[in-house]
Amino acid sequence: MMKTKRIFAFALALLLAALMLTGCKSTLTSIAHKLTGASDEVQEEDTTQWAAPSSDPLMIDGIADTSAKYATAVANGSLNIVFNGIWSRQTDYFTAPNGMLSVYGCGTAEGVQKFKISLWKKVDGGAQYVDNTTYYFVTDGQNYHCDIGNLDPNASYRLTISYDSSKYYLYGLLKVEGIGG
Repeated sequence: MMKTKRIFAFALALLLAALMLTGCKSTLTSIAHKLTGASDEVQEEDTTQWAAPSSDPLMIDGIADTSAKYATAVANGSLNIVFNGIWSRQTDYFTAPNGMLSVYGCGTAEGVQKFKISLWKKVDGGAQYVDNTTYYFVTDGQNYHCDIGNLDPNASYRLTISYDSSKYYLYGLLKVEGIGG
């Protein structure tokens, strides 16, 4: 009986020592990583999609008052958008008969370096975000361009214009080519 207690106590001591060493190992590993600059953490890949700089002139047709807070017009197969002092807006629904949209835009903002667009598909009961359709436009007053493809020609879509701040206002123009009614 005494021998059994000793074996049990020894096994318990070994178990506690192993647990403490495991804790020490993770602490020592953490210290070593801090000293060497290494990390156990997995770094997330930056998947931000940026609109590319464009030298194409941005011609907005069909909007009489380009100083309007928000105005849209469809002309020559394009949705033209003007926005002045907004935080975010969404367009009416449209189709992409060729399954492809080309978006041209420029913008400026008070203290913000970018704005974004994203595409939403009309579904029963509302709208659903279309994966990989968020593009960022630099707000330096220059023209930028992006293409959004692989769209369902029979679906209805809307575009959202926004940016990640509610402190400042956004000003700019967008032209969405390749739309249908």
